[in-house]
Amino acid sequence: MGPDKLRRRIAEEAARLMQKGGDSQRARFRAARRVAHDWVPDQQIPSHEEVRREIGRTTAADGGLSALMGDRFDQIAAIVGTLASVRQDPVRHPEGDALEHSLQVFDLVHEECGYDEELLTAALVHDVGKSIDRRNHLAAGIEALGELITPRTRWLVESLEAATAHADGTLGHRARQRLEAHPDRDAALLLATADRRGRVRGYDAPSLDEAIGILRSLAAESDGAGEECGG
Repeated sequence: MGPDKLRRRIAEEAARLMQKGGDSQRARFRAARRVAHDWVPDQQIPSHEEVRREIGRTTAADGGLSALMGDRFDQIAAIVGTLASVRQDPVRHPEGDALEHSLQVFDLVHEECGYDEELLTAALVHDVGKSIDRRNHLAAGIEALGELITPRTRWLVESLEAATAHADGTLGHRARQRLEAHPDRDAALLLATADRRGRVRGYDAPSLDEAIGILRSLAAESDGAGEECGG
């Protein structure tokens, strides 16, 4: 088997393993062992991005969400959809999988600030890295989303941990000063509050298609220059 074909076969197997649950890091190495039946050099193992693209292709082939070849909202939907396979600690997350949590967070933010597309996008995508690499899910998620999100949305996702610590009173002095001085402080704190509250079993959350429809409508109405919460 040639190196390109081997790499693709490993990506396909890793995507299949991820859709059964688990993170990309473990799935990629398990897939390499299964496909090659031998040691595989690190440079021959597909990247998180390659596996994510394979999941998108599989989703489209199965008649599910739009493939990654669609617009940026279709691509975000394909990435967020992988969270349905991510089970969480039932004590801390009684709501169930990470997709259900993300949809609850989205809905709670929408109730408070339904016109801020970038903040709503942050609410929907804040946990996407958990389907890629649970040990470093923030960096993995930001890398996977790439240019699909704006710099402001990226900052809101990256600042969620600090905003949560701020709300808990555990954020360090300098970090607290930086957050409080930022023009999007209120939006970050709203996201942190929604993240904490979005853990309700039996919550009537919108579907992923409905959430994506809201984002697409806001983008069409604002032509890319929407209003901002806390701005």
